[in-house]
Amino acid sequence: MAEQIIKNKAYFRDNGQADFLKKSISRIGKSLGYVAKLCNVDKRTLYDWRRGEYQMDYDAAVMLAKAANLSCPAIDILPRYWYVKNGARIGAIKRNKLYGNPGTEEGRRKGGLVTIAKFKKNVYSARRSGFKIRKKIKYPKKSELLAEFIGIMLGDGNLNVNQAKITLNSKTDREYSRFVYKSVVKLFDLQPSLKYRAKNTIEILIYSRNIVDFLIECGLKIGNKIVNQVDVPIWIFKKDNFIKGCLRGLVDTDGGIYFHQHTTKGIEYKNIGLCFTNHSLPLLNSAEQMFLSVGIKAKSDKKRHVSVYGLDSINKYMLEVGTSNLKNKNKILLYKRSEI
Repeated sequence: MAEQIIKNKAYFRDNGQADFLKKSISRIGKSLGYVAKLCNVDKRTLYDWRRGEYQMDYDAAVMLAKAANLSCPAIDILPRYWYVKNGARIGAIKRNKLYGNPGTEEGRRKGGLVTIAKFKKNVYSARRSGFKIRKKIKYPKKSELLAEFIGIMLGDGNLNVNQAKITLNSKTDREYSRFVYKSVVKLFDLQPSLKYRAKNTIEILIYSRNIVDFLIECGLKIGNKIVNQVDVPIWIFKKDNFIKGCLRGLVDTDGGIYFHQHTTKGIEYKNIGLCFTNHSLPLLNSAEQMFLSVGIKAKSDKKRHVSVYGLDSINKYMLEVGTSNLKNKNKILLYKRSEI
């Protein structure tokens, strides 16, 4: 490819380029084609110069003045790329109107919003550029299912800045993990990830800053639940079905059905109980209050446990609150069969 030759341009101080060309061409008395060859350009370029569309070459102006026997008019020489600075200035003005001045906080904010809007239209391009786009989610209204999910998070869940995580036993809670997975989809219209880890654990991972922010608004906290001494959000206590949902989530994760035996006068007795275990004292107190509010006799040791004793109380709990964890139902059935 031939190298492009950039020539100096002539700037006529009194905007007299058109007059100079007309006078020169008339004095030379030849055709436009002939004059164009003298200037080493084509006829179209000569027309453009005469109309003032473009600045003519400085060398061509000197050549025409000599050929027409005219004194060289008052002109300035425009250096190579003289137009770049002016073009850049005009471009900068247009850019600032669209995106704001990049040297100001408002300009950077506006430019950032434009970039985000572009990347939202093309998520794959954003990911290739290392730009993270928040996933769109459904924001659920307060409901029994949301209250149950809050209970699940208070029990076996954890929040950090970028994700919500629920850790369950991959053997005993396999069916329950499916319920939790479906609950996330139903609540937020987003599919979480399932990860099977060592030591018989399964993690349900929800990668969404929007969901994290939403759960914080619902009353949850980022970080260690014991250090933060987490508690049940106040809005849960406003409706009975919210209380039942949250309590169900707490017991299905950090609680469960258990058996215990004792001997009286040589007779061995097998009893059933329900226990919720947690190291957050505010959460223990709220759990005890929730049991009592639905008519279930419960007692807290003010350290780690809230306990419910006896088959009658367990049956009432299952009737009033219920469980979404199959292992609790199976333990009750096992106990009842052993009693027959």
